[in-house]
Amino acid sequence: MVPLHFGFLMVPYQTLDVVGPLDVLSSSSAGYLKAGESFGFPKGLSEKAPDFIFHHIGLTMEPVQMTGNYHVQPTTTYDKCPPLDYLLVGGPSPTYQLPPEFAEFLQTRVKEVTTLFTTCTGGMVLAATGLLDGKNATTTNWVVPFAREIFPKVKWTTEKQWVIDGNLWTSGGACAGMDMLAFFIMSKYGMDVAEAGFSALDYEPRDVEGKRVPLKKSPGVKAE
Repeated sequence: MVPLHFGFLMVPYQTLDVVGPLDVLSSSSAGYLKAGESFGFPKGLSEKAPDFIFHHIGLTMEPVQMTGNYHVQPTTTYDKCPPLDYLLVGGPSPTYQLPPEFAEFLQTRVKEVTTLFTTCTGGMVLAATGLLDGKNATTTNWVVPFAREIFPKVKWTTEKQWVIDGNLWTSGGACAGMDMLAFFIMSKYGMDVAEAGFSALDYEPRDVEGKRVPLKKSPGVKAE
C-alpha cells in the first residue's frame, strides 16, 4: 500500500488529544500488524492496513511542552513539511492565540489533504482560521458556549461525539477524538484491521452517538 503522510500540528495541545488518536492509528498500521503476526495476528492482515508516515509539525525544531510537562520533538516545521494526506490539530488552551504561520499553513493544507481532523479545542484553533465559517462543527463540550461567543459564524453542536462537514472532521474531548479516528480506521480499512489493532490497546471505541462498539477479540488474544 502506498504510504500515507499524516501530520500533527504542534500547538501546545492537551497530550491525549494527539497521543490517543496517534496510537489508534499506529496500532492499526501495516507495520504494527505485520510485527503482530508473531503474536497471533492473522498473516496477511497487514496488507489491508494503512502504511502511515507521521509528521509532527512545529514552528521551529525546538521541543514543545504539552500538558503534564510532556515535551514533544518536532520532526519537521510548517515551512518544510512535505505534502500531506491527512492532518490533525489537537486542543490547546481555549485562549490560545494561533500564530499566523500556523493559520496560513492550515488554510493552505486544507486544500491538499483528504481530511483535516480536530480533537477537543482543536476545533477552536481551526475556527480561528475562518475555515469553519458556515460549517457544522464541535469541540469539547464545556467550551461550546465560549466558542459560540468567539466564533459565531460556526454552527457549533454538542449532539454528536464528532461532526463531519466536507473534509473537516471535528470531535469533542480527547477520548471522543480517539473514537473519531477509530471510526476512520473501521470505516476505511475494515473491522478485522480495527479489531486487531485496537486489541493491542485493550480499547473499545464509542460510536458517534457515544455508544460502545463491541469488538471481537483478536485471534492473538486468548479469552480468560
